[in-house]
Amino acid sequence: MFQPGRGYNFTTANGVSTLDLDAEWPLPAEPDQFQVSVFKGSESWGVQCRKGFVRFTSSRNYDAWAWGVWQAEVRKFYAYPTGSKTTGDAATAADSSLVDLGGYISINPASVEGGSDTWGVYIIGCGDANDGFWPYLAIMADGSDADTKSDFFNGSNPQINYKLTQSEELIEVTTPTGTEYITNQIIGLPVLQNYNCQKWKIADVIWDGTTFVVTQSHLGPLVLLNPVNFQGLDTANVAPYTPAYETELNNWLGAWSGYTKSATGATVQL
Repeated sequence: MFQPGRGYNFTTANGVSTLDLDAEWPLPAEPDQFQVSVFKGSESWGVQCRKGFVRFTSSRNYDAWAWGVWQAEVRKFYAYPTGSKTTGDAATAADSSLVDLGGYISINPASVEGGSDTWGVYIIGCGDANDGFWPYLAIMADGSDADTKSDFFNGSNPQINYKLTQSEELIEVTTPTGTEYITNQIIGLPVLQNYNCQKWKIADVIWDGTTFVVTQSHLGPLVLLNPVNFQGLDTANVAPYTPAYETELNNWLGAWSGYTKSATGATVQL
């Protein structure tokens, strides 16, 4: 009996032929989340990034006890060199596995005016007193205004520190021997000690003299925990409290020279 090929098998018994299928068909390969790729265009290089999911915790800085866990999908570049974005022609976000509906960000090496030989693709975010941390996708030239202003404010890690307020009051107490005063300690609400941003590298995009080479730092979904630490009691209990890094926070929230920031539809809660 003719055998049709691997994974198929004809058997015959008592004059009856049976076709058995024993092939295990692989599922279609899914693209890696946040995978960065580069292609050569007619006048510049294009950087594309696949969409990805981020799971993260967040709270308002002044309401650190009121926190939650979210999952969101990154669908667009939030920060990029001004004028560099080309949006794709997919009709909806579901039509493309790439951010910006299959679009790209145009970059050039340092030999071209306004270019850079070293670029980074990041997930970044920063909360303020009213809004908590939210993750966004960014592409920035190393050493650019955007790169500098989105660095950790303390230069090493994204910790956000709090202390619990503490105050004292004297309470008059009558005892059999007379009147005494005792000190009552009152532990209050968390007081913000410092602001900070978060910045996680997805990939390096580096010019090697002839082409841009991508070195991927992360593939797949991200899980980001809001790094909040409680560090003892704040006995000063001064209000209003001005947190450290307030200047850096304002720089993060403000304009970045040469870069566009747009949060509209960039990261969508699921």
